[in-house]
Amino acid sequence: MIYMKKFIFSLSAAIMLTVCPLLARAQNNVDTKIAVNSSTDDKTFVVIISNENYKHEESVPFAKNDGEVFKVYCQKTLGIPEDHIRFAPDATLGEMNFAIYWLGNMLNAFDGEARAIVYYSGHGMPDENGKEAYLLPVDGFSQMTEGALSTKNLYSKLKEMNSRNIMVFLDACFSGAKRDGKMLASSRGVAIRVKNDPVGDNTVVFSAATGDETAYPYKSQKHGLFTYYVLDKMQKSGGYTTLGELSDYVAQQVKRKAVVENNGKSQTLTVIASSNNNGWRNWRFASTAAKKFENRVVATSTPAPAPVQRPAPTTP
Repeated sequence: MIYMKKFIFSLSAAIMLTVCPLLARAQNNVDTKIAVNSSTDDKTFVVIISNENYKHEESVPFAKNDGEVFKVYCQKTLGIPEDHIRFAPDATLGEMNFAIYWLGNMLNAFDGEARAIVYYSGHGMPDENGKEAYLLPVDGFSQMTEGALSTKNLYSKLKEMNSRNIMVFLDACFSGAKRDGKMLASSRGVAIRVKNDPVGDNTVVFSAATGDETAYPYKSQKHGLFTYYVLDKMQKSGGYTTLGELSDYVAQQVKRKAVVENNGKSQTLTVIASSNNNGWRNWRFASTAAKKFENRVVATSTPAPAPVQRPAPTTP
């Protein structure tokens, strides 16, 4: 009996040593510990596109989770009403274009008093001839730029929108690489350095990687590396952060974690703003800080399918 008690005690201690660190990490995870703002921001509109399950290309790990959790932060931490957010997971080209069209209509109705956030997670792709960058819809494929949304056209549309400011976050790379570092089907096996398209004075773009780099995943956190640290800064600041503070934090964290997670391979945040936009670093996410937190329940497994009901055998 004494030996049995010692065994049970040792087993319990081992379980606690294993489980407690996991529970502690889960309590502070960006997916589960959400800062909640008491203020409502009814003059911000959001488009979120998270393309994970491609029909003709390999999937993008965790892209759907990126978009879902970014939406939660927009609602909870920034206080943006749900009907001000258009969330398009696994979007086709038509759905991506409609989301941008919707955004323009919303901003125009507010006569320049509103602002916008555009978030994209998924495949980016290069045009090997013109060095143009594209966002790839789930029904597109990397050998045809005609079925993709060029960042040049996107930025041109945003420039024409009547908005105080527009913040764009792209968790994608445009070198022809996937999140695992391998190349898309259309690439020649070498990364391509695309050119940065110009943006309007009302727009600033945060892109997850620069030049010929890959936008890597953060596998243990089930996010893109770039997206994880954007969410992490929002969580820690309660949303009350300037874009300058955000860019400095994300750039540092992504640079450090990328080399550790990916055997020395680099990932560098790129910020694109017009030469006339000298004040973007002072733009704020939320006007007030979220002071309380709530726990968000995250499903950890897929429920088993219901058993198939088969008719009872009949006797002749």
